[in-house]
Amino acid sequence: MSHESLNPIHPSVLPHLDPIFINLYNTHMANTPSGPIDLSVLRSKYSVLYSYGTAPAPSPARVYDTTIPGHNGVMIPCRVYEPDTPGPWPVHLDFHGGGWALGDLATESHICAHIMHKARVSVIDIAYRLIPENPFPIPILDSFAALQCLTSSSSSSGAKTQFPNHDFSRISVGGVSAGANIALTLAHLARDAQPQIPLQLVVVGTPVIDDLSQYERASESPFESMQEMEFAPTLNWGRLRFFDALKVKSSGSRIISEDGEDGDGGMDKRGMFWNLLNAEKFTGLPKTVIYTAGCDPLRDEGEAYARKLVEEGGGGGEVVCRSIN
Repeated sequence: MSHESLNPIHPSVLPHLDPIFINLYNTHMANTPSGPIDLSVLRSKYSVLYSYGTAPAPSPARVYDTTIPGHNGVMIPCRVYEPDTPGPWPVHLDFHGGGWALGDLATESHICAHIMHKARVSVIDIAYRLIPENPFPIPILDSFAALQCLTSSSSSSGAKTQFPNHDFSRISVGGVSAGANIALTLAHLARDAQPQIPLQLVVVGTPVIDDLSQYERASESPFESMQEMEFAPTLNWGRLRFFDALKVKSSGSRIISEDGEDGDGGMDKRGMFWNLLNAEKFTGLPKTVIYTAGCDPLRDEGEAYARKLVEEGGGGGEVVCRSIN
């Protein structure tokens, strides 16, 4: 598979883009030779490229790395961004994007610092394990285990020692793209946990919602944005299919249920881990804010999830969905 996103911008997408962006992209990126997608190369450049389009981030009063238990007790890295205001601080958990296969603690460092500064919260960025080395849905299960560890009364003394001056009774979650999918999924898992985990807020951008593996081509998707943005210059159908193939291959022949337990045979693609629209219920979820992007193939499925929240009474009665064009 070639790097579709490095080719000159496709004529079908031009009417949707700012002429200044078109000129910058075609001048500086379009002449890069296409070639097979190399996951190791993408990983080596992803965090640097991800930070180019952002404003300089404010400096936290303190930033440090530590570890936290993921799925089955495996320790996973996390990075903490603490504000300069008096604590105890509310806590926001961030889950980076990258198709479940890219990203690390550097990927969204600028986003975490901005959230810390503007919301005056402590941000904990969770570096869940990646596919394909770890079978999907390990990224989701790692993230949920981290949330459980931080909010569990049985581990509260440990969390208080590891993260002093943090108020885990006031906790929100968020992320972008695959990370947005994780955050939205965690809202369902937190609601159904025993005891329930009372999330205060979910804030996500450009979430992955649908199960792409059921379509052979973009035209089969029920979402218009998938056809409109099939050849988008940054994220497009070809790149989405590449990461989806990694996800499917990594899961192999295993069923992993929503409680994280292995089943016996076959691959269950009908649960919410594969398509969030297939979640059993949408009631009892926290206030949810969803941002989509106009020139994004994922736009319409994110908005479809927001509509379902509204129609079925989820999002704590408060659902905000805005598209950035």
